[in-house]
This record gives sequence, C-alpha cells and structure tokens, in this order.
Amino acid sequence: MLTNKGFTLIETLFVLMIICILSSLSMNLHMPRKSEEVSLAEIESFIREAQFIAMNQKVTITLQFSSHQITYHGSDHEGSYQLPENSYFETHTLTFNEMGHIKGAKTLTYHAPSKNYHFVFQIGSGAFYVQ
Repeated sequence: MLTNKGFTLIETLFVLMIICILSSLSMNLHMPRKSEEVSLAEIESFIREAQFIAMNQKVTITLQFSSHQITYHGSDHEGSYQLPENSYFETHTLTFNEMGHIKGAKTLTYHAPSKNYHFVFQIGSGAFYVQ
C-alpha cells in the first residue's frame, strides 16, 4: 500500500523562498553602523596616509574635501574615502608638499550627525588634531 504523505516539490520550494526573503530582510535590519568615533579615526588615518605618501615619495599630494568624499592625488598616487551618510565637509583643497607640510594654518569642519568636529592643521607643518 503506497501512501502520499509528505510535501510536494513545489510546496517545499515555496517554503524555502519565504524563508530566504525573511532572512534577507532581517539581515538588512541588523547591519551594524559605524560610530562617529570610528569614522573620525578612519578620516584621520586617510589624511595621515596622504601626508605619509608625500613625505616618503617626495611628491606633492593634493587632498580635496567635498560633501561626500575625501580624495587625494599626486603624480603616481590616488585614493578616496567615502564619507558616511548624513556627514560632510565643506568643499576645500589642501596640499602637502614633499616634506609633508602645508602652506599656513587651516581649520576644516566635519559635520557629523550628532556633532561638528574641527580638524585643525597647524601653521607650516602638516600636523593636525581634531577638536
């Protein structure tokens, strides 16, 4: 005696499709976001990388700050850093010479969702800190 107990192939595929859709929705809802401290550390590291390339390779590196990203470029080097959502810099250009120095002091404001941070570049040197 043969009985037809169990699920058909179509019923099984339908259940698997529903499980896949629900799992993909739950993964997107629980993706961790970067904290502002992590973003600040990444921006500082990116600027120091550009300065290091200028000093190490003895080339001029130009940093361009825009509303959505920071980019640097020199003779043989390029890089970019995408800013997180809801954060931006005012448009500005900064140049590191072959010694890693800049011309004059500058303060750039980074507008993060909860607070504004000031990147203060000291006069003549490429040294900077964040307030």
